[in-house]
Amino acid sequence: MTVDEKGSVTPAAALLRNRTFLLFQGRATANAVGYGVYLGTVLWISYLLTGGILWSGIIIGIQTAIFTLTFLIGPLVDRAHDKRAVFLVCYPLQATLAVGLALSYSTKSLSIALLVLIVVLFAIIYDFTESAEQTTTRILFGKDNLFVVTGVGGAIGGALSIGLYLATGASISVYGALGSASLLAGLLATAALLAAFLPIPTPNVPTQSWWALFREGWSEFRGTQGRPLRHLSVQQAILGFFLPAPTLLMTLYVGRYFSAAQSGFAAFYVAYLIGGIVLGLLLGYLNPRRSIGAVLLASMFVVGVTLIGVYLAVVSLVASTLVWCVIGGADQTRSNCTWLYLQGRVEANKIARVTMNMYLFTGASSAVGATVIGILSVVWTAPEVTFLVAAGYISAAILGLVLEETRRLSF
Repeated sequence: MTVDEKGSVTPAAALLRNRTFLLFQGRATANAVGYGVYLGTVLWISYLLTGGILWSGIIIGIQTAIFTLTFLIGPLVDRAHDKRAVFLVCYPLQATLAVGLALSYSTKSLSIALLVLIVVLFAIIYDFTESAEQTTTRILFGKDNLFVVTGVGGAIGGALSIGLYLATGASISVYGALGSASLLAGLLATAALLAAFLPIPTPNVPTQSWWALFREGWSEFRGTQGRPLRHLSVQQAILGFFLPAPTLLMTLYVGRYFSAAQSGFAAFYVAYLIGGIVLGLLLGYLNPRRSIGAVLLASMFVVGVTLIGVYLAVVSLVASTLVWCVIGGADQTRSNCTWLYLQGRVEANKIARVTMNMYLFTGASSAVGATVIGILSVVWTAPEVTFLVAAGYISAAILGLVLEETRRLSF
């Protein structure tokens, strides 16, 4: 079903009885958990291969630079009559890459060069799925249901996600990167299977040329109506430099303070992801459509302040795990508010273009930031890098207060 845009909010009970929603949520959960598994696997493998996070930062920087190219792909995705086709092509290709990663690692033939190649190919394909992902919720359920669908989806998918993340942690702890890469392949195959039964027809599909659609997407940033997007772009460009840092710091702290133990990395990473699930549930319940700007700035400030506690918590594995859980929850809140705002603000047939245009500012800055932070980890102490990142998050939140349109974001 495709929900109309008349301003009605679908009751949670109705969503739970809706076949489209259940298929949508199953696919989305498999995809989201799959990316979480993928990122953790790449970070840990690069650390195992090199003994530090310098190459982790470089690899994430390369990946993020490729992600920024989605602004070129957005016009193509907006023209697709059924976004399902994007998922059916791309998920199996990504699953194949995951199998290749698992096999090359298990046979000890994986090098940094091969890992970079796999990451580059995975990122190129991910550009297409992410563009389609940004449009799907709005097309199927309408803008008034964005937070509700996210919240209810978290409620029914939360237990499954937590179970899968715990399985990821167990895989890394027991089988290392081989286990998590194999799990990633299975999740992507599941996402493809569920997508096969989920038509996602786009209303009023544009028929202009790629260039005309490209220009139309950027026109949303011009004039008085584009002022909120311009202000948000400035803030995202500043914040983007620091966005890759939390997971990089997590890897660094495990290596320097917890004997590079696979179990320590698994505990922190799973706590980080579960924190995001819990805060996603809360956002769905609150449905802060009219106060997105305030929630966005508050979540960034919380990440910055809590990062200061990362170094203080190294005396205890339990304390460190709790700190990473809070950071994960606040960072996921920031992400949800940013992208749900864009999905709710623009017309359904422009979402891929506008969201990916916005990501150009975030991604370009993140690509530089990941590389720089990786280099700094070699010449600075862990606390020095941590305090720099904390200051970056807090400064970006303060900048949002100065940029009037950013703190007033709503739809």
